[in-house]
Parts: sequence; C-alpha cells; structure tokens
Amino acid sequence: MEEKRNEGRKQWALKHPELTATASMKRRMVSHDYRERAVYLITLCVDGRAPRLGSLCGPDDSHPLPWVSLSPLGERVKAEWLGIPRYYPQIRVLALTVMPDHLHGILFVTEPLPVHLGKVINGFKTGCNKAARDLELSVPLWEQGYNDGVLRGKGQLNRWIEYLNDNPRRLWVKREHQDYFTVSRNLTIAGVSVSAMGNHRLLQHPTILQVYCSRRMSKEDIAREGDRLLGQGGVLVSPGISPGEKDIMARALEAEVPVIQICNNGFSDISKPGGRLFDACAAGKVLMISPFEHRNDYQRLTAECCHEMNALARAIATRR
Repeated sequence: MEEKRNEGRKQWALKHPELTATASMKRRMVSHDYRERAVYLITLCVDGRAPRLGSLCGPDDSHPLPWVSLSPLGERVKAEWLGIPRYYPQIRVLALTVMPDHLHGILFVTEPLPVHLGKVINGFKTGCNKAARDLELSVPLWEQGYNDGVLRGKGQLNRWIEYLNDNPRRLWVKREHQDYFTVSRNLTIAGVSVSAMGNHRLLQHPTILQVYCSRRMSKEDIAREGDRLLGQGGVLVSPGISPGEKDIMARALEAEVPVIQICNNGFSDISKPGGRLFDACAAGKVLMISPFEHRNDYQRLTAECCHEMNALARAIATRR
C-alpha cells in the first residue's frame, strides 16, 4: 500500500510541474518494464553542463519569444533524436526541445521494444558522440545516465509538451531574475538549517498563514478554508501534502497570492520551479524552502518527513 501511495505522489508531481521543483534527477520506476508500451519523458544533460548545443537568443523580428539558435553539434543532436524511429520502428518521437546544455524529448513506444529503453538512449548517445568527433569536438558529449518519467495521467502529455516548448522563455526569465532563481544554502529559518530559492523577503511579511488541511475535510470545508486564507491578504506557507493543501496552494498561485512552499527534497545548483510556480517565482511571489539535502532518487514521503515539513511551516507562520 505504501509503495502504491508513493507511486501516486510521483505521478502527481509529473501531472503538476507547477508545484514541484524540477532538477536533473536520474530516476527510475522500480516496478516498470522499460520495454513496454508507454509515453516516456527523457532528459539528457551535456557533460559539465557546457552550452555546446546552441545559444539562447532574445525575441526578434522572426521570433516573438526567446529561442535557441542551435550550433552545428546541436543540429546533429536534433537529427539523431528525430532519427530514432529508423532504428526502432516501435518508437514515435512526440516532442523535442534542445537547449544549450541539455535536451528534453518525449518518446511514444507504440508496441513492446525488443530491448530496454536504456539501450535506445545509449544508441542515441553513441550517434551524438560520433557527430561530436566528426566536428572535432571532445567526447563523451553527455553526462552519464539520463532522467525519465512515464506519462500516464490524463493531460500529462499536453502539459509536458507545453513545458518543453516553454523552456527557452523560462531560461531567459531565469537569467533576467537571477536573484530569485539562485539557490541559497545553510540558511537558518525558524531555527532550522535549510536551503532556499525565491523571494526571501516573503519571510518578513507581517501576515504569514499556514495551510493545513486534514484528509478528513470535505470539499466544501476545503473551499471555505481556502476562501478564509486567501481573503486575509497574507503569505501562505505549506508543504502541500494533503489534497486540501494542494488545492489551496494551487488556488493561491492562480490568484497571484504569494506562497512559501516547503519541499521534501533539497535543491541542486540547476534546480528550478516549473509551470505556474516558475512565473510566480520570477514575479517575486514564491519562496521554496527545504530542510533536506538534495537527492537524485525519488523521495519517499514518510510520516516523519511530513511532520518535519508541517512543523517548519507552523514555525514560520507563528514566527517561533
């Protein structure tokens, strides 16, 4: 039962990138057969995060939004990804975004593969390394391993395609607001050592309200509690564990109410919030805090972890 709940939480994170901090995390679904029919979200990072695949450009007459001008190597990488179906006709390429130092791609395995998906990705890497050698560049091109997510929930595919397409704009915004997207470490907040990213001035707001909802609360009770909290003109703080807490924190983001999000995983140097949380962070309306060290593997949400995050939220709200 606990394994099922944790898998559900992972799928919720994939479904709601706006409420999660995304990072370069080499995760796997332990119980999943990576030969089977599914839609896979793949992320690959250039070794050392060197911007070898292109350069970020601002809006111009031909591009209304920030965009990435691919380098010769980036063009070859793009061609290699789009060419995967030549080697594996069971695969359809649904999306690809090549960034200066990484790529995101979505593959649809339409029928069982003869090999593990990892072998497909390794073959793609081999082709990219050959392209780098042809261009007289050093190899290996990529970091070891890759990150994946299995897209199963309703609407996940469209949300992630939108997320991939929006990547250049988010990188542009991040560079324009570096102070809000820089990870601070070894801070002491409410007597707890934490890492944080976002607008630290939210901690000085005169009204900080904890969002805490029992799982026994009805939808009507949750709606009333949300109305009460959102109507007070303060900053909301919560780890957003229960469905009610998730709902109220999502409502706050939609209403552009500032929030302090307590996270169950720390931040890597390249961590960034996703979706609506990203834009709210750029606007100075989000502070993300974690009392935990960053880990690449999926974080199991234990009762002890929940208690620690709720206690931190309570301490921030009561200034203890």
